[in-house]
Amino acid sequence: MIVVNLLPEELRPIKRTPLPHLASLLVLVLAIGAMGLLFLAKIGEISDTNAKLATAEQELDALKEIVEDYNALSAKKQQLENKINVIQEILADRIIWSEQLHELSTLTPENFWYERIRVTSKTVREERVVIDEKTGQPVVDPKTKVEKTIKVNVKRPMLEISGYVINNDEGSNQIYPLTFSTTEDKEFGSIFILDRPQITDAEYNGYAVRGFVLEYKIETGGQG
Repeated sequence: MIVVNLLPEELRPIKRTPLPHLASLLVLVLAIGAMGLLFLAKIGEISDTNAKLATAEQELDALKEIVEDYNALSAKKQQLENKINVIQEILADRIIWSEQLHELSTLTPENFWYERIRVTSKTVREERVVIDEKTGQPVVDPKTKVEKTIKVNVKRPMLEISGYVINNDEGSNQIYPLTFSTTEDKEFGSIFILDRPQITDAEYNGYAVRGFVLEYKIETGGQG
């Protein structure tokens, strides 16, 4: 049977091609595929980063004991350096200790006796002139025209003398005779500068005595 379309040309249905729909679907599929590949790539990067982080943490744990040992050795090194610095400062003075101890004995009154004589160290505050790092010259205040100074902590070698003093023939147990003689003596006083005496009252074998601790700064270059 022959089918005849009697509708006018403008009313007849237009036959449309499916190609645009197929193209849109293909683009959608390609986009989803690209996003899937990108997602998988990112997962791979994250997995690789986590693996590197885990390895780094293991290496850090392995180095923990080494770091602790290093810190302990650094602390011991600093202590040794401090002791070496004190020794070097004392040696730099070129002090002939046998002569100085003999001098001290001649300066000591008869009613004094010593319990301990030793060289130690002490951190003191000293005023130092500020030096320009570029020129190596002292920094001068432009207003006052005076060299600028700062307070710094300095480790100084010290001579510590401790002992007791009993009453002399005049009934006095003052430490002044010893501090005066050691300070006024030209040879001894040029090397050892009295810093701070400590005095305590005590009793020894039933006798009233006066205990003392004398600290002397050891001046660098005091004796040639």
